[in-house]
Amino acid sequence: MKFFNPKEEVLDIKMTQYGRHLLSKGEWRPTFYAFFDDNVLYDPLYGDASPSRNKNVAEKRIQDETPLLKTQHTFTGRDEYLFDGANDIVDRTRLSIYEKLNVMPMSLGTSDYESTKTPAFRAQFLAGEIKGLEFNLTGSSRTVSGVTSTAHQLQKIPQLEFDIEYKIQVIDPEFPNGEAVQFEVDPALTPGNTYVDGKQVVVGPEQIIFTLEELNAPFDFKNYDIEVFEITDDFGASGEQILNPLNFIKPLEMVENNILLDKREAEIKAGRVGGTAPEIDPTFVRYFFDINVDDEISETILCKSVNQLKAKGKSLYTDIEINCPDLSIPVRQNIYGSDALDEDCSDY
Repeated sequence: MKFFNPKEEVLDIKMTQYGRHLLSKGEWRPTFYAFFDDNVLYDPLYGDASPSRNKNVAEKRIQDETPLLKTQHTFTGRDEYLFDGANDIVDRTRLSIYEKLNVMPMSLGTSDYESTKTPAFRAQFLAGEIKGLEFNLTGSSRTVSGVTSTAHQLQKIPQLEFDIEYKIQVIDPEFPNGEAVQFEVDPALTPGNTYVDGKQVVVGPEQIIFTLEELNAPFDFKNYDIEVFEITDDFGASGEQILNPLNFIKPLEMVENNILLDKREAEIKAGRVGGTAPEIDPTFVRYFFDINVDDEISETILCKSVNQLKAKGKSLYTDIEINCPDLSIPVRQNIYGSDALDEDCSDY
């Protein structure tokens, strides 16, 4: 590592090892940039015990008096890039996931110019229940001496834990007026077999429906990115837990960057060679569950959850238009009253 020469050097750009790998294959396409302030000490009390330090000189201290290190572009040992030819794609993917999740994860965000508060998230659940909440994510860090009990990275990544329970009910034909099915039956999960006694078993999964809003931040149509990882039982060279990224089925988009694509080119980009969707295997999210957002969610499911929320005396505030019939609440009327206004009756 070297220090910047403030008289001659201003900017230092270097590619990570995975970036070089993508560049060698012609697949390196940068689309955005981010700013970080991990090397900036705003409050001098965290570095100097003297409380007499004047906070008004922070700008001069940060910009002129603090030496800056040049860009670090390698975050793993060189021995991890010596591949033996077996499962090289998997090894490189794991290294890219490690760099993505653990290298400079806390980029600076954008606040709303009309708000004096910092950005925050607000989650409201329509269906499902939170079983646990963690505000920080603790993972193994890579050290020279290996992984120890104190070698951990503490990342401020909130974690919500859920338990999805499948509902099962037996239908008995001898009691047609028996208990009705109180949940939505999933044909894919229901066996569909009729047993010797004529009974059937129906299965329905529990759903998690919630709204997630980013407050005090500019509203955009692409405020969120959804990524799904499978937690495996494997561990890396330094003891960190391996996360396996899962893929979504890419939609067929005929327009890219305001340019109309050829049908065959669009199918290749979406992974649909010959017009057929790829076979669903354990590398896809849909193999395990479905994730629907905004208009993709059925109004029947949304209205049922909204009505249950209203029955509890709560309200739902969202920008998504939901056409649901209002709950009919009986209102006791006064038989001696009148709904006529004063201007409806002429003076006598």
